[in-house]
Amino acid sequence: MTADQDLTPRSVVEQLFTGLGTPDADAFADVLAPDVVFEIPWTVPGMPERLEGREAVREHLAQRWSNLTRLQVHGVYPEVYETSDPELFFVENEVDMTRPDGVRSRGRTSVNIVRVRDGQIVLFRDYMDTGRLVALVEQ
Repeated sequence: MTADQDLTPRSVVEQLFTGLGTPDADAFADVLAPDVVFEIPWTVPGMPERLEGREAVREHLAQRWSNLTRLQVHGVYPEVYETSDPELFFVENEVDMTRPDGVRSRGRTSVNIVRVRDGQIVLFRDYMDTGRLVALVEQ
């Protein structure tokens, strides 16, 4: 996934979330601005609350997603909402996954605030229950 100057801000957001069905830190980072701010307001001990810069996000996600091998993600289904600010989007995500205990389910996993400028994401705020995800992985 690469940023394309001809894409609309909304299509950049949709493309980003659709690509999350196969967690790839490089593909995710490729659409981020070099000076992106990535925030995780509800985190767990040992996980940063704020990352600055594309490469810091890439490194963090590569490490974080490498621990998800016990979860099988079948698809990510974003609901993208536009705001009165043409660069700012609110996104609700559902993920279809099979947990380590073999149970397949589809449920809301996060809400995100995303700002797109010049075809790249400059702000990604991830309101995910990281404690719940850690518990799923540790099953």
